[in-house]
Amino acid sequence: MARSRYRNRPALDGVRGIAMLTFMAFHLGVSGLQGAWVGINLFFVLSGFLIARLLIEERIDYGDIDVLGFYRRRARRLLPGLLLLLGTLCAYGLLVADDDVRRALRGDVLATLGYVMNWRLILRDDQYFEAFGNPSFLRHAWTLSVEEQFYVLVPLLIAALFVLRSRRAQVTVVLGLAVASAVWTAAVGTGSTSAQAHAYYGTDTRVQSLLVGVALALLLGLRRGGRLPDRLSPPALAVLGWGGLAGMAVAYLTVAPFSGWMFGSGGILLSSLVAAALVTACADPRPSLLGDVLGWRPLAYLGKLSYGLYLWHWPIHLWFVRAAPQAPTWLQVVIGIPVTVAVAAASYELVERRVLRGGVRALVPGGRGAGRMAVAASVTAVLAASYAVGNVAAAGPASGSGTGPALVAGTPAYTPRPTPVTVGLLGDSVPFKLLEGKPAAYSDLRTVGLAEPGCDLTDVPLGWSDRERTTATPTCLAIKRDVGARVRQDSVDVLVLMTGTLASLPHVLDGRPVGLDDPRYERAVVARLEQLRADARSAGAAQVQVVTVPCRDRDIAYLPDSYRAYLEQHPRFADAGADPVVLNRIIRSWAGAHQVPVLDLYGALGCATGFRPAVHGVPLYGDGIHFSAPATPMIWTWLAPSIRTAYEQRAGARS
Repeated sequence: MARSRYRNRPALDGVRGIAMLTFMAFHLGVSGLQGAWVGINLFFVLSGFLIARLLIEERIDYGDIDVLGFYRRRARRLLPGLLLLLGTLCAYGLLVADDDVRRALRGDVLATLGYVMNWRLILRDDQYFEAFGNPSFLRHAWTLSVEEQFYVLVPLLIAALFVLRSRRAQVTVVLGLAVASAVWTAAVGTGSTSAQAHAYYGTDTRVQSLLVGVALALLLGLRRGGRLPDRLSPPALAVLGWGGLAGMAVAYLTVAPFSGWMFGSGGILLSSLVAAALVTACADPRPSLLGDVLGWRPLAYLGKLSYGLYLWHWPIHLWFVRAAPQAPTWLQVVIGIPVTVAVAAASYELVERRVLRGGVRALVPGGRGAGRMAVAASVTAVLAASYAVGNVAAAGPASGSGTGPALVAGTPAYTPRPTPVTVGLLGDSVPFKLLEGKPAAYSDLRTVGLAEPGCDLTDVPLGWSDRERTTATPTCLAIKRDVGARVRQDSVDVLVLMTGTLASLPHVLDGRPVGLDDPRYERAVVARLEQLRADARSAGAAQVQVVTVPCRDRDIAYLPDSYRAYLEQHPRFADAGADPVVLNRIIRSWAGAHQVPVLDLYGALGCATGFRPAVHGVPLYGDGIHFSAPATPMIWTWLAPSIRTAYEQRAGARS
């Protein structure tokens, strides 16, 4: 395709640059930018607009669209930077990462390379606004997947639209599809974690923003015969541009994570239309104050780096957090953003830009054949490295026999008993992770996983209002409902209840947030404990045990972003999550009334004297809430003998 008649507009690059700066600051923890995630809609609108405008131009100038040529151009633009990132992450996984990271990295790399990462996240109910639980180093690649899936279809969509001779009809069809996507998003809803994952990551729910960009390209793009449409007056453009900029700024500052109206009442579509107004003004070639401000050279250069900034900012943030987990937000911003800009600039200048202009041959001498071989070798190397990372994880310390130092000083070395005991661990992601890291030394404890990440003890919605609440996933509900069946099926001897920190956080009853100081919610907690005990005993379990909830750092940075702002304003909930004294009192009281053994993890971690970030020099928490990979075997040095001792004492009492 010949060079486009559309000249580069620095203001459009500047818009990308500003959006990327705020987005990086948001991911680095700047809580004042709680709505920066709305900027994704702006990126989608821009992408749909720029791509569709070029395809419309090609269709009008040449009478058709070279679909394969379009795919080649997209691959040339996107793959070099992506392969560089994936190769770096594979090297990190092989050489440095802990086992928790390695386990997920193979699948994440393959899903990213195949541009289906968004659906992988949906299938595992990933929660975008939750930073704990070892979030994927490629979580942010979901947007790349949505765009690439859109790129597969958009040339065909443009070609089909030209069956309609009226530009008004074309725009109507595209906006109709966008509205249909918005309606479907509302139907998907946000009432459960699985629905939230679908609403946030889904191609079907996010395509509305891309379609708004296509509609804008149809409005502003070439007409038949190569004629440009009539331009809006400068005053009208000023209203659209400054109004759109102000609207995006308000969204960045005020729209809370997972605001219900964004997904259930057309908020994504509305914010996309606001972004389209800003894009309309910035795309106009005539001089304007808005164009001068947004086209400022440093901002425009950041816009050119936006793809690389997006690729690298999230992994760099996670590396920084692992290297300095207690670093304040301001330090993360001061270090993280310049480092990301430097890495993205190097990638752009040394790799991406050269390939974009001259193909792979610009990097590899030897002609077209050598370039193709280099591409094939790069992809093969990434695939082989991701496979190797997965194998390292499979053979990692989680399956080893080492137990590490004893959590409680003086604990004797564990000696497996001749009679095995089947133990079911029920709870959220904390026991889920503990089961993944159980050392082989405890071979006499056959463990059955009844844990699910994010699975709260009760079915009372978690949150602080009817609009800001989360209900249990179908998997979580099924685990609690079918405890008896699982106990019977797996011949569980001991059911161990690990209730989890979530029970101490705000829950919604009658439309308002309540805690454990509300008698109704306390009754719900006790009723669930009693139901689980009754189901397990009736299904044949010889014993039920309960574990107290450990303390956490009072710095609530480990909590989901969607909770942080609320808890900062309501410290009683934050305090209850950090030091669950009330929850543990309820657990002990219930256990005493029913002769249920209490395994005091709260006491074993020394929580009575305050939070300890490390024991014997081993960091306890990798992300603020889950036990780190080095600490997990140490936790088992206490947990395994505690389970076994309580079980044997019961047998002794019966004899």
